[in-house]
Amino acid sequence: MSMDLSVIGIVFAIILFIIFFAAVVLYLSFRIKETFREEKKRGFLVVKVAFLIGILFLAGGSFYFFAQILSPSSPNPVTQPENSTDVTPSPEPENPIDNSTSPEPIPEPEPEPPINDTPSPNDTTTDGRPELSLIISYPSRIKMNTEITMTFSITNPTEYIAHDVVIQTSILFEYFNLVSSTHKVTGNAIEISDISPGTTICSLSLVASNRPGEMRETIILIFNEMTEQISQEVSISVTGGPL
Repeated sequence: MSMDLSVIGIVFAIILFIIFFAAVVLYLSFRIKETFREEKKRGFLVVKVAFLIGILFLAGGSFYFFAQILSPSSPNPVTQPENSTDVTPSPEPENPIDNSTSPEPIPEPEPEPPINDTPSPNDTTTDGRPELSLIISYPSRIKMNTEITMTFSITNPTEYIAHDVVIQTSILFEYFNLVSSTHKVTGNAIEISDISPGTTICSLSLVASNRPGEMRETIILIFNEMTEQISQEVSISVTGGPL
């Protein structure tokens, strides 16, 4: 309500100013007209016209400055873009997940094949120990009092040395008499000593007894590092007649 009264007061003051100014201008105009009525010279006519034009400019300038003083200064209007809509932004989550930059899934490593700790039949070592094999060569049928040769081939396919190797017999020297040997014979044992990697050959020269019969023997190979007994069956027939 107070704002409406102030506007009405301003408008009323402007109207009074216009009336007062118009009266002053009219009064001056009539006075100038009466003063230069009798003057017919061109110079006075120019002065009169210039004076009237000056009065009009003065009146216009007064109205302009008066309007500037009375009009309240307004701040610069804020322009908004066309077709703008008030959109309240939605709150963003605390931990947004950007699917566009999410890392690719890392493939799981393929399981490694199980390690087979069971040794294959071709394995030649067990815990760094040598493994020996025994092959015996002999005639299976002979005559009485005949000399034969029996050969023992001992193979060590590993890189380790077998210590204190002995060929143990039972009744071999009861049926055959020993003539010569490449290794020492003590009782029923043939002492080979140490065997390096490779093949070692022990050879015996034997003479058959003077009675016929059949000798069956189990020859055993013994050494310090052995884990299983190594044996070989020997069977020789002694005949009195022709073979």
